[in-house]
Amino acid sequence: MTRTRARQKTSAPTAAQRLLPASWLETPLAGLDVPADLAQRLEERSIRTLGDLLGLPARAFAKNGWLRPDGAELVRKALGAKLADNAPSENEQGPLHERFAAGLAPDEREVLDLVAGVGGTTMPRTAIAARLKISLQRLDERIRQVRARMHERSSALLGRLRYEAGRDLEAFDGVLDPRDARDDSLLATLGRETADRLLGARILAFCFPREFHIHAGLLCQAAPRRFRRLLRTLPRIVRPQRLPLSIDALRNELAAEQLEVPRGLLLHLLKKELRVAIGNDPALGEVAVADPRSAEKRLVDLMLEAVEPMRLDDVVFAWRERFRRASRGRIERMLRGSPSFLMLGPETWSLRDRHAKELLAAGPLAERMARRICAMGGRHDVTALLAEEKVDQRTAWLVLDRLAVDPRVRMLGRGNACPAAQRQSRVLEHLLADFRKAGGDVVLSLFVQNQPPELHRLVERLLRQNRLFVMPAPDRIDVLSNYPFDVPRLRRLVTIVDQQLQARSGYAPVGPLKAAVDGTDLGGSWLSEALLVDLLRRHGPFEVLPGDLVARRELGLGAFVMRCVRQALRDIGGMLTVDDILQQRPDLAEFAGSLRELLATDPLVQSPDGTHFTMT
Repeated sequence: MTRTRARQKTSAPTAAQRLLPASWLETPLAGLDVPADLAQRLEERSIRTLGDLLGLPARAFAKNGWLRPDGAELVRKALGAKLADNAPSENEQGPLHERFAAGLAPDEREVLDLVAGVGGTTMPRTAIAARLKISLQRLDERIRQVRARMHERSSALLGRLRYEAGRDLEAFDGVLDPRDARDDSLLATLGRETADRLLGARILAFCFPREFHIHAGLLCQAAPRRFRRLLRTLPRIVRPQRLPLSIDALRNELAAEQLEVPRGLLLHLLKKELRVAIGNDPALGEVAVADPRSAEKRLVDLMLEAVEPMRLDDVVFAWRERFRRASRGRIERMLRGSPSFLMLGPETWSLRDRHAKELLAAGPLAERMARRICAMGGRHDVTALLAEEKVDQRTAWLVLDRLAVDPRVRMLGRGNACPAAQRQSRVLEHLLADFRKAGGDVVLSLFVQNQPPELHRLVERLLRQNRLFVMPAPDRIDVLSNYPFDVPRLRRLVTIVDQQLQARSGYAPVGPLKAAVDGTDLGGSWLSEALLVDLLRRHGPFEVLPGDLVARRELGLGAFVMRCVRQALRDIGGMLTVDDILQQRPDLAEFAGSLRELLATDPLVQSPDGTHFTMT
């Protein structure tokens, strides 16, 4: 929500303003012991400090002026009583940010510098405790002591800072960018003086921890405990299924849970924490709607914030911090599948637009590599060829990226390439020749062990993933050409299974699916369940869960089941068996045959004995 308002202009200082100390001029008039109508008149004319009062023209104090002599006398007596009881004692010399720390001992000043960043940079509590060589409990005691000393020695400054910040926060509905504070406020003055726009906000949060805190670079007016409760409640109310959701209705729901929140702060949290967009509906007014950006666009925006290329793990953690959930595999697939991103090293990514000149400079070298690979034929390690050219690692990855879009070259993975005219790799040709000699299916594990050691991993991946092969039984492998499945028959098989799954909520055990296939000319006694499952996994848009449960891939059934299981593990706690989980979540009973293997392969779950599981 954008607000515009005119900046207040300050007039030339009077003689009294030139002579009096700055701390006296900054004394707030809020809380003076004056009649309510007089206090209202002062507030209506924005007279909030002693300096504002001294800057009034003489006609304001005349008999026909708005303040009148009797009003001036009441203000004078109230100010006299207040200043007599609370005479300012801070040092009036030096910059404004130094005056907040006036009167602090050196060790107290160090705590203030580290926690609030006055005259330095902020540090986390654990790092501060380690630097000061004290415990966290002792650090909290020191912070309370420094806070009390500042309230004692700089009360006038802190009072004005608190009052002005509260006034601006009220204008901006509970959330404030310090750059939008009034020009004559202490928040704005501190920002201009130190080139640190958040310094005043950090001082406020340090001195008034139950009223102010900083969130996403903005000053928020809410008690931290209440703020944390709000952050826990919002995801439960603003679920994706409920969007679009009226902001007014949302505020009413929060009020019913005793969580009244200013509108501006609520909009800020919806955008920053839940990553929803704010739109306008003719009937409902402002509404929370799903983020219209695609996942790729959000990933581009996230990487735009990084100055340097990012490692994959850093991208995943940044995504989780911004959007709460992230799958490392999904993030990697987005990075590899979109032309917006560029790989600059092992698991190091950047935006392609940032390296246009480097890619252009790598063009001649990529051209030489493409011609050399085509001339030599066969499979070649491009990184080894580039090592002969004595290029650095970054240039090597740029060349690999150029070769990936060169129509003359086919990339085979792991930095290997062959001419595009070569229809099959030599490894695949040797494998097919071995199967022709065998004349039928072979034991997968023994077949892999008989291959050259440097090819074990590649051969096993080809046998388990390539569509030229099929597994008719566990640990048995054969070529698909030995079975009556050409391209048209495979398409018919996929269509029949997809129709069966649509009639069964999108997933089903393999038994009913085989029965449906056996009712056509595609099935028979020779078509085992294991063979059918493997054909569907390799050639159809299906996901096969452990226990031979087939589901349409678009459902994301495996990920859904694991989310439910992980939530059950968090709710119960401790070491649990599959039976314990099913007692907590009986709705997962139909997936009982898949749970053990899914848990064993989940990186967020650990098990010391293969039977009992817990979250890492």
